[in-house]
Amino acid sequence: MRKFFPVIIFLLGINLSVAQTKSTKAMVEELMDKNLLMVELTDYARNNINSDKERARFFYHWISENIQYDYEMLERHNKDGWTDEDVRLNESPILVFEKRSAVCAGFSVLYKWFMDEMGIENQIIDGHIRHLTNQTVEPDLDTGFSHAWNAIRIDDIWLIVDSTWAKQFETNVPDYYFDISPEKLIITHFPTESKWQLLEKPLSLEEFNNSQYIDPLYYLVGFTEKPSLKQDKDFFYFVWKNNPNRNWMIRLGYGTDSINYEPVPGIQVINQDGYTYYKFAKSLIQEKTAFKVDLNDFNEEKQ
Repeated sequence: MRKFFPVIIFLLGINLSVAQTKSTKAMVEELMDKNLLMVELTDYARNNINSDKERARFFYHWISENIQYDYEMLERHNKDGWTDEDVRLNESPILVFEKRSAVCAGFSVLYKWFMDEMGIENQIIDGHIRHLTNQTVEPDLDTGFSHAWNAIRIDDIWLIVDSTWAKQFETNVPDYYFDISPEKLIITHFPTESKWQLLEKPLSLEEFNNSQYIDPLYYLVGFTEKPSLKQDKDFFYFVWKNNPNRNWMIRLGYGTDSINYEPVPGIQVINQDGYTYYKFAKSLIQEKTAFKVDLNDFNEEKQ
């Protein structure tokens, strides 16, 4: 039976405008209509980009812009498992490139091919991810949440790259999942081999499932610290460091599952030393509860 753990969930109803790495992103955009072959792309990168890290970033952007996620294949996998054809398509970087679509396995295989061609040491990482709809990972049961991403070694340092998840930001493809910090990646990604957490002290599966779930967009919009839930004898305090970049409309909900939430009653708002505190009575909240935060852009300058 799946255990339920208290979590804080962030749903961000905003339109992002995130600064891009202009050089490599602009190069990718200039090549969109040229329909280059794989070898022509690698030649282009060698001839126009000087550093290994920027070449790796170039192919991160190229894949996220040119390879579409195959949701029909994912649906087949979740319903009946992989077909032989699905496996064949996602194991071959050439077929992924030609078809221009894949699931995460195909994204990571194609990225590995480009890194091999660039002479950059790399590794495909297998594991599982958690999401708003699947906040705890059970590897034997969560086949629909298995995932693959990449690690690359630049200047003797391993960096994490997930070109599949860059796609979730649609037209704004930021660098967030290129060289993402291990501390942020572990919020959502749990590798099968703990060494690929790249943490000084890797988390166990139980520690991962008990840790706070935060939507990655929380950091992309400018927040720098994890929010926290503090308490004393009589009250809970939901606390976050204010974001100087925008004004926000915050709604705090609670529920006993990951689907249905009600507004937290009787909130007292306290602003102090650059932090906001939502204070509310513990007696109004059930013992096993998940809290959800709807975080929406409320920039007064645009009103």
